[in-house]
Amino acid sequence: MSDEKGVIRKDPGGKLNIALVYPNTYFVGMSNLGLHTMYRVLNADPAILCERFFTDFDRSVEASRPLRDFHIIAFSVSYELDWINMISILLKNSIPVRSRDRKHGPIVLAGGSAATINPEPVADALDICFLGEGEPLASALSEAFSRSTDREMLLDRLQDVQGIYIPERTRPVYEDENIGGFTGIKPGISLMEPFDAPGHTVILTDKTAFQDMFLAEIARGCPYHCKFCTAREIYAPFRPVEMRHLQDVFDKASSSGRKLGLVSTSLNNHPQLSEILSDISARGIRIAPPSLRLGMISKDLLDYLKESKVSGVTLAPEVGSDNLRSSLGKAVSNETVLEDVTALVSSGIRDIKLYFMVGLPGEEQSDIEAVIDLTKRIRQVFIHVSKGNKRIGKISLSVNTMVPKPHSRYERAGMIDPGEAKKRIRRIIKGLSPQSNVSVSFEGPKWAYLQAMIARGDRQLLDVLIEMAGRDPSQWQEVLKQWPRNPDYYAVRARGREEILPWSFYSLYSRSSCRSMEEI
Repeated sequence: MSDEKGVIRKDPGGKLNIALVYPNTYFVGMSNLGLHTMYRVLNADPAILCERFFTDFDRSVEASRPLRDFHIIAFSVSYELDWINMISILLKNSIPVRSRDRKHGPIVLAGGSAATINPEPVADALDICFLGEGEPLASALSEAFSRSTDREMLLDRLQDVQGIYIPERTRPVYEDENIGGFTGIKPGISLMEPFDAPGHTVILTDKTAFQDMFLAEIARGCPYHCKFCTAREIYAPFRPVEMRHLQDVFDKASSSGRKLGLVSTSLNNHPQLSEILSDISARGIRIAPPSLRLGMISKDLLDYLKESKVSGVTLAPEVGSDNLRSSLGKAVSNETVLEDVTALVSSGIRDIKLYFMVGLPGEEQSDIEAVIDLTKRIRQVFIHVSKGNKRIGKISLSVNTMVPKPHSRYERAGMIDPGEAKKRIRRIIKGLSPQSNVSVSFEGPKWAYLQAMIARGDRQLLDVLIEMAGRDPSQWQEVLKQWPRNPDYYAVRARGREEILPWSFYSLYSRSSCRSMEEI
């Protein structure tokens, strides 16, 4: 790519060659901070060469090399539907999908948030899986590769490394359709602690969603306990980066000439936020803030947003009623939401994006009406506070169907039927259609259904994922209809308290080292 700045190129000779594959387009992949981080970390090891691949790049971006030329193919997977793209990439490169069929050729591994949440639907396709944070694992790969003469020896040397999961050595034991237990090694979870090497943009390109930004991670993890969210579990504990470790990153951001995109699940919770904002201000850098935590929007933050001429922010009320929001673990009232919106608009914010969900446990029709009512009240704030301005801001709603994700507190909950989810989203759209300056977008519930099926799946899904990988997405529903198993078993079914879950052989609440385990 001729427009890229910051590309790392090495001589492949005598090094462990790793293909870092984001199983989606270049535009999407280069917007992912995890990809930038692993590209930097892997290439920082002098014994490793790492080059990038995407679905629209059949050969490596750096040197136009074919995928099969590499010793290791490392997939970075953030979104469950990208497992299908991963399988498609293997098929297109004539690489056997199942690990048992790969006696020679590249080692296939995967990491990323989707892999940490639940790798089991594709476990039989992987030689190695990274659970947790991948940064500490580069040196382990390099050392194991240099001291191994074959695939089995490599796996032996990696087996006891924290964060390494070898699916063929940890297997579920089925009792009819259900899992009765597991045999093998219990993997641990990789963690960066202390977190003093924050992720940041490595390669600058205009062909990405954040083309005008330099991204910088200022904290990892989340201090809250929202029941629908996995962020706290897969990145626990909450680890803000100390100011002294951000200086070098901010230097790079300043020299890039771009806005600084601050990456954090909760910007407001950083204990040194005032110092961070002061430092950024002194450098003359404009910022693009992440979603702001409702109920914690400080005067310092408001002042800096105004100084930085930020015109739009994102907020996540999640739902429209106080009772339902409280049941989710977010103790923020509608009145607090309106107070924050008033403060933001008064500080010069013109546009606000709001995230809402439908299909939450305990949700009733009155809660759907509450979304409409809250949005109308927010619009009235805009009109009232913006009087005298030349332009009244826009309110954009993003409405999505809740997926009960593994390791969240809703992991055993049933999922709403896609048809019912669609009715609830349509009601919100209809209820807000007369309101000027308000728009509603949503992801189709059928895609949320597929996401849930894969996210909550086990190893028996691989056959249907391989079939889907060979078809156009428009044919995926037909593939599911022809599948002998019922996809509702994975997607919408509630799990009983005694049921052993496919991902329960490892725990994101535990950071203990690897050890053998008996069947559970």
